[in-house]
Amino acid sequence: MSQSTSQSEPMIKLEPGGRAPILSYNVPEPTSYSGRNIINLTIDRTWFRDEPSIGQPPIGTRAPLTGVTRERLVEAIRNALQTGFFDPKLFPNVRVSNNALAIRPKLPVPTSTTGNAPTQAIKILLPTQRVGEAKPVMNALADLDADAIADRMLAGERLNIFRNLHGAFDYNFLPEPKTAKPRLMLIETYRLSSFLGTYGAGKVLKTFTLLPGESTKISIKTYLKTETEAKQASSILDSFTEESASDFETSLQKEQSNKENTNESFEYYAEAEAEGSWGFASANVSGGVKGGSNTAREEFAKNVSSTTQKHAAKASAKRDVQVNTSFESKVESGEETAIERQLENINVSRTLNFVFRQMNQEFITLLHLVDVKVAFFNGYAESRREVPLAELDNLLQTVMKDDPTRRQQVKQLILDELKNIVDYTDTIQEFVEEKQVGNGGTKYLRVPKKVSIYKDAATGTEIAVPGVILSAMRNVLRTEGIIVDALLGQGDGLDEYSHGLQDEAVREKALANEALRLKNEREQLALQIILSKDTEAAKLFQQLFAAPVVQPSPATTSGGNGKAISPELSNAK
Repeated sequence: MSQSTSQSEPMIKLEPGGRAPILSYNVPEPTSYSGRNIINLTIDRTWFRDEPSIGQPPIGTRAPLTGVTRERLVEAIRNALQTGFFDPKLFPNVRVSNNALAIRPKLPVPTSTTGNAPTQAIKILLPTQRVGEAKPVMNALADLDADAIADRMLAGERLNIFRNLHGAFDYNFLPEPKTAKPRLMLIETYRLSSFLGTYGAGKVLKTFTLLPGESTKISIKTYLKTETEAKQASSILDSFTEESASDFETSLQKEQSNKENTNESFEYYAEAEAEGSWGFASANVSGGVKGGSNTAREEFAKNVSSTTQKHAAKASAKRDVQVNTSFESKVESGEETAIERQLENINVSRTLNFVFRQMNQEFITLLHLVDVKVAFFNGYAESRREVPLAELDNLLQTVMKDDPTRRQQVKQLILDELKNIVDYTDTIQEFVEEKQVGNGGTKYLRVPKKVSIYKDAATGTEIAVPGVILSAMRNVLRTEGIIVDALLGQGDGLDEYSHGLQDEAVREKALANEALRLKNEREQLALQIILSKDTEAAKLFQQLFAAPVVQPSPATTSGGNGKAISPELSNAK
């Protein structure tokens, strides 16, 4: 066997050229969520076609439910919940590409001994089926009552099913649009990305004192005690739970003051698998003013920032850590984490004070625009058509009247809005560019591959995110980490006599240490003389450090028989 094959591979290899890999301690870990903001562009309605030529029904002609009986409607609702197929005529706000909304069908009850025909179970969702195991359907959706849905639909509302930020299905009811309002809208996709910032001590959890010579035990318990408290303490900044996502979305919807805009946002996103909306606003772009949509973006960024700060503060307040002093060891089960330590004050004259502080983690949260599309919408979900920037000309040709001048005017208006976006530093950024394929090829519009840099002034860390940053926030969350400071008391508890005893004990230790030091130096000198074979130095060393000859005392002089005799006996002889 050759040498190359017999040798095993090393655990770590250097890079080509002999460079060692670099371990960095400053790599931010992002937590990112996506959402959309809709900006309604105020364009003259008379410029649009009465009926878009895209194979859709005429605008504003949604079939009313006046000709549908209640019994038929209830049966249609039950069938839809069982099969996952929602008739677009009855459920225009429930659209899905597959049967993801199908709830597990009712199972027949075994035939009884009496021979009766099997009946159906009452529960739509099996009691043993947990949410998300068999079907991605929330319990709220499984508990829908067909009769209640029918009553609300006959009252002028439509069932709307959507995905929340966590990805689970939820539902609400939307009122029927009053009139058709054709418009063009900017559909902007944003990311809310959080990065780790500074880390430091926060509030004081507990202080306690040990008297001179005293000892005690401490136990530290984290906030992860029960499932309920863990859910309340979750945050979208550092954890992703259904509770934190739902709390964030609900709070964000409350920040929007216009209820009509919220309903239109749900009407627009009729597809149950589409990304939800974080904002819906109108922008006055008439009069040749460029960047009129920035007001809507600033309002959107303000709502997201306010919601994030409130959400973080609420979650942080639930993150409690307890420090208890006790003399017993207690073991608890569940999600609680307990650490016990023994502390002792070895000082004999002063107290020892301990200060426990909870550690805080700062998060840098950036709201940045990453994509934009253009859509036509008249208030009815059936009319929605959303296209990328490259298909803007086709969309305008489809929904606007045959007037090339006005189409070009509207196109330029949209481009002006995307070329004058104000970022978080009040700098104007362009978020659209014209790309040419090859030399002399066709040109098309697209979103530029833009990267924005945010620099943390505290640490000097530079964070790069795609798109344009509209908002930069700093939020602090409590953690389960604890830092302890020990402070020696300044009061002296010893009298003068006790101080003298302590001073003599210290002096005794110092003299013993000095004797050991001198002995060590003498042995090192002897070793050096031996290694150098210096005869003269050896003689001097022997004369200086030779062991003294111990002369036998008269009292211990031995006689001829080897026994000790006294001096007097010795003289007598």
